[in-house]
Amino acid sequence: MVMNRASELMRSAPGFLKRQAKTLRQTTHGWGHARRVGFVFGCQRSGTKMLMRVLDEVPDTRVYHENHAIAFEDFELRSDRVVRALIALNPAPVQVFKPICDAHRASDLLDAHPTARGLWIVRQPDAVARSALKKWGDHQKDVIQAILDGDTTTWGWRTARVTGSMQARLQAATDGQVTDAEGALLFWWLRNQFFFAQSLQDHPRMRLVHYEALATEPEAAFPTVFGHLGVGFSPRFVADVRATSVDRAPLEVRPKVRALCDDLYARLQAWTPPARAPVSPVVVFIDTINMGGAERYAITVANRMAKLGIDVTLASSGGDMVAEVSPDVKQVVGPVDQVRAGLPKAAMWFRGVLQDGGYKAIVCNSLTTTLIARAAQPLRQVPIVNVAHGWPEHRFATVAPPMQVADRVVAVSPDVKRKLVAGGLDEERCVVVHNGVNCTPLYPREGAHRDAMRTELGATGTDTVVVLTVGRLEDQKAHQHIFHVAAATRDSHPHLHFALVGGGSREAELRALSRELGVTDRVTMLGLRRDVPELLGSADLFFNCSDWEGMPLTTIEAMASGLPVVATHTEGADQLLNAETGQVVPVGDAGEMAAALGALADDAGRRKAAGMAARMRALAHFSHERMVDQLLEVVGTLAR
Repeated sequence: MVMNRASELMRSAPGFLKRQAKTLRQTTHGWGHARRVGFVFGCQRSGTKMLMRVLDEVPDTRVYHENHAIAFEDFELRSDRVVRALIALNPAPVQVFKPICDAHRASDLLDAHPTARGLWIVRQPDAVARSALKKWGDHQKDVIQAILDGDTTTWGWRTARVTGSMQARLQAATDGQVTDAEGALLFWWLRNQFFFAQSLQDHPRMRLVHYEALATEPEAAFPTVFGHLGVGFSPRFVADVRATSVDRAPLEVRPKVRALCDDLYARLQAWTPPARAPVSPVVVFIDTINMGGAERYAITVANRMAKLGIDVTLASSGGDMVAEVSPDVKQVVGPVDQVRAGLPKAAMWFRGVLQDGGYKAIVCNSLTTTLIARAAQPLRQVPIVNVAHGWPEHRFATVAPPMQVADRVVAVSPDVKRKLVAGGLDEERCVVVHNGVNCTPLYPREGAHRDAMRTELGATGTDTVVVLTVGRLEDQKAHQHIFHVAAATRDSHPHLHFALVGGGSREAELRALSRELGVTDRVTMLGLRRDVPELLGSADLFFNCSDWEGMPLTTIEAMASGLPVVATHTEGADQLLNAETGQVVPVGDAGEMAAALGALADDAGRRKAAGMAARMRALAHFSHERMVDQLLEVVGTLAR
């Protein structure tokens, strides 16, 4: 006996030590932050153990199974007072309970915990029934028989809240007697019909998940579950999930029993989640709103949120693009443009913004604003989403570790996420939401208006092929390549003309380079413009020669305007472009840039086809509506 007990302790020791180490790491969060709570419901033998085991792999979770005596008594969840005490005493940001023996009162639990999220896991009825028969024999037949005999008290939670209508349906299907197989199937029916009996199909904080999807396609199915609970997902969490016990032969039961179960299973399979009200109010936070991709992103997000009816505030130090902010967006201006020596001042200012606004979420658009937002609320009352727009290659290892202070990081392309994770960011903390733009003003221009725009771009005749580049005149954009390509193609492609829109610190340097290379007649520098959509819609080609990006907004705008694109192989290029929409060339290779532009300049048919394909791709996949909707989904998983 002693030896058996010692052997059992030895087997459980690794798991115990792993759990203790996990709890110790979670103490770094402190105890002052709000916790996200989840409940897992369903019928026994439906795969809830597998789901909880996966959730237990997440560093930020604490899971309570129905056999954890601290949270459950005889498999039923302890009182709300005990549950709240457990939540408060444990530092884990996300705490998940599995009260499957309380599924009949799931609605009560969600009402008692107003910010909690519920999951109801369902599995094919014959698979559940066969598993139950193997584990418990005729136990569930006895439960169903008791209900048929009018006894709804002896069996405790198993028959709790069984109504007269439920009893009548069981009687009609069985004529008052059941076999072992029928009892197991009807117990599945009894437990799962509570999903509809409690109107959980319409509950905004409840999601129904299918075991078969989780088991056979874990990397596709689990992110939705994690997102609903506010947990970051990583494929490594589901590495041990196996598609076992999915297909099971039907049990031999009477037609009426089969019909009752099949009808409920069909309703469960047909369920779709109810529309979730967007999180409101929200503050969008960025250093400045001067010209730039991240700045335009922040304004686009704020404007779109306001159009959706969200109470949104744009917090910044102000800037040149203030006129582009919708009048429906509140604006607050503070000392956040230069904070290296002034972080405390900026944090105190932003703390006042948060206190005045009662915000449910913060969407930061730089590491600086994320650090300010965290310093402003060390107890993590309002969740922070940090949108990662991109950095030079060497900076990812520097920015990734401090970015851990955000509750979630949204990378604008898979390349940005990959480099952040390589730099030290937890993979499960980061999700990808591709950039998008407002496509409404972006389309090919025609007629006299197009001709006038082309004249401004530098076109001298109908055969001129105008190559347009839009971007800040800064080192990142590597605009010197435009002038070198213009010089290299002077003799081979004299009909090529280059136009550069943007202002910045390199303007004088680039003008001097143009004179030095003798291409002032081939490159028109237009400076800052407010009519970029008109210019894009009147050009023939778009050229992005940057050294690095996140996912360039100007490239998306050019695609939506119907322009074929030649772009360097920076972050996001693989998701934006393909062989039908233009050509991707190596970073810094002016020879390849010249060859790609020359090939498109020589083939009007290819330019037209590529421009049409680029426009269709942008409209289908890179609209700002899609971008903001997906961003709001991320925000919604975190907001309390």
